[in-house]
Amino acid sequence: MYSWEMFIDFFLIAGMSFLAFLILILVKSKVHFSKVILNIFFINAFFFLLYYYSFLHKIRFTAGIAVLFGHGVGYLLGPSFLYLVKSLVFSKEKILKPYLKTLIPFLVVFVIFNVPLFIAITTDYFSLYHKLYVKIEIPFNILENSFIIFYIFKTLLFLKRLKISIQNNYANISSQNLVWYKHFIIGFLIIVSIDSLLSVYELFFTVDLWNIGTVIAFMLFFLYLYLGYKGLYQSQIFIPSFLLDQLDETKKENTIITLNSNLNKQKEKTIVRQLDSLKPTEIENLKHKLQILLTEQKVYLNDELNLTQLSEKMEISNKKLSELLNHHLNTSFYDLINEHRINDVKKRFEKGDAEKYTIISIAYDAGFKSKASFYRIFKQKEGVSPSVYSKRYQEVS
Repeated sequence: MYSWEMFIDFFLIAGMSFLAFLILILVKSKVHFSKVILNIFFINAFFFLLYYYSFLHKIRFTAGIAVLFGHGVGYLLGPSFLYLVKSLVFSKEKILKPYLKTLIPFLVVFVIFNVPLFIAITTDYFSLYHKLYVKIEIPFNILENSFIIFYIFKTLLFLKRLKISIQNNYANISSQNLVWYKHFIIGFLIIVSIDSLLSVYELFFTVDLWNIGTVIAFMLFFLYLYLGYKGLYQSQIFIPSFLLDQLDETKKENTIITLNSNLNKQKEKTIVRQLDSLKPTEIENLKHKLQILLTEQKVYLNDELNLTQLSEKMEISNKKLSELLNHHLNTSFYDLINEHRINDVKKRFEKGDAEKYTIISIAYDAGFKSKASFYRIFKQKEGVSPSVYSKRYQEVS
């Protein structure tokens, strides 16, 4: 038993040291607002481990500090998930005020619960309050976890919409990869769900809280160890303003209010698009111009090509180009560019280039930046992997 406690002790100290190191890096460096929000998660994990370290060594003061800043943080982390992702595309000025509003429940919990509990744990005062709180601790924890889960699902929905917007602006999305965020959020969801199930179990059966806390602490630490450092290098994602408007929930709410207030005046609001003012011949000219850029100039070979750059070559706004693709060609920028890249790769396979060059070098020449994304897109469009497809023409030759 002693050796097991030694191991736990070492794990807690190592975990707190690692998290303190990450926190100091973010605090000392000039970072984007998304890193500030990410730091909230690291700080929370630090106090979580500090609490169990204090529990193991029976240190009242550090336990009180850990409860003061670590108790009820579900009301802090829930909204932070959503605004961590939003901070990648929106400016700090745009999201700071609504973000702070969502933190009001945490402020209430901090004043009503955290401060009295800190006093009760570190001193002999408020002992009756502490005893009363112990009776509602489990229901409180379940309610807190439900709050986190609500915001996690809300964040996953926003991530889905954000991915669509990114695909409308970028052909290569490896540099805008949000997979790690999804893994981080889902990983946290699993941990919170397990904690909730154990809390429900505690309502009916006696459970060793130390063992539960140890399991949760281990899971949290390895989640941060595996995924946390990736957030340090995630850059802001640049998306055209008209696509940002589609992601802006505040504008959507205002639009709904406006539409509802005008229901008596009009039954249906007609959506006016910028290309609606153009004649059919003008739209056909734009299609022809786009076709020349793709088939003759082969602009898709530029692995940095995005919607704005292509619109500049066509001498129209990025919003008009997006409308042309979505409403007149029934495609997205992402699908259009990658379709031409795949066709370019296929032509080289058919020429037998796969015998002279590696498959990935051919893919890079066609404008792909990532081996994983190339293989995924090729298989989605052709139903087989690039290696299987190329072998057909190697066998023929």
